[in-house]
Amino acid sequence: MDMVILLYACFHLCAVVYGLTNTFVYELYSENEINGNAISSYDTNSVQACVTLCDMSGCLSVNFHKDDGKCVLTDYYPTDNTKSGEPKLGWKIYFRRQFDIKLLEGAVAWQSSTLVWGGKPESADRAIDGYSDAASTADTCSHTNSGDINYWAVEFGTPGPVKEVEIYFRNFCCYYHRNTNFTITVSNSRVDVLNDNGKLCRTYFGPAVDKEPFHLTIPCINTIYGKFLKIKHDVADVLILCEVVVKTP
Repeated sequence: MDMVILLYACFHLCAVVYGLTNTFVYELYSENEINGNAISSYDTNSVQACVTLCDMSGCLSVNFHKDDGKCVLTDYYPTDNTKSGEPKLGWKIYFRRQFDIKLLEGAVAWQSSTLVWGGKPESADRAIDGYSDAASTADTCSHTNSGDINYWAVEFGTPGPVKEVEIYFRNFCCYYHRNTNFTITVSNSRVDVLNDNGKLCRTYFGPAVDKEPFHLTIPCINTIYGKFLKIKHDVADVLILCEVVVKTP
């Protein structure tokens, strides 16, 4: 028990020193609110120490009450359309806004199945290779096999807020039913992706994208913070994606 207390004291002291010697980069999101599921709590009268504890332990925001000396680390990321939390006088929410974060840098993609054409697999990573060429001869598009409902998914290199998704398609064959009927979700785990438990970004059920530039922009209903994105094709046909671009606020 003494060792636990000592570690806690050292951890807290390091946070105070680190917080006071580094630039305060967190933003005030809202006053008189408390929101999110608590990861851990500390007693400190310094907001610098509170947000540094967040940096050191991994959280998305802090609920801070200076008068009561309370610092609560949470899993809550304030986004553009996030509803207010529970009004409680004296509380403030601080978070580190992530500008221009490149979600797809270092990302890993996969799909429900992969077509092999001419001895080459038209793999999921083709949809995040930076090439949006929609020509019929392009070797830069992902392609599933036909049959049951197919999907394409990606694990971001860095988790962050998702505001909009752009999809580039091939420019030949079968647009009338292939380039429509999509459900886009964002989640925090691969298990959620596989079990269809992600948070809904938006659905697109038509009209089919059947003419130049064979490009579809789907804005999320609300900005969603997450680690994974899934595009589910809600028709029993192949899913062909030449490029997927994920945009932050």
